[in-house]
Amino acid sequence: MSAPSVVLASTDVGLIRLVAAAFEEEAVPLQILAEPISARAAAVRSPLGIGLAVDGTELVVALSTGLDGTYLRGPLDDARLLGRAAARLAARRPLGAFAG
Repeated sequence: MSAPSVVLASTDVGLIRLVAAAFEEEAVPLQILAEPISARAAAVRSPLGIGLAVDGTELVVALSTGLDGTYLRGPLDDARLLGRAAARLAARRPLGAFAG
């Protein structure tokens, strides 16, 4: 049985590598979906209720709860930083010096 994971919806190999590296550093499981869905839809599929996806030129971290679900968003250039914040959120650790 695998551990509950956060879901990243993307087919961009570079983006996946950056986000996956951040999740690995935080020891939080990440599931990749190669589907064009929103971060909110990814969050609904995540057992932890957290999802990530690209929206235009931004990476969005969303929760499966709330009105629109958006929790964090930032430029794709900050994918590793946003991935780290999402992983820390899933692990219930302080976000630290997130500047998003």
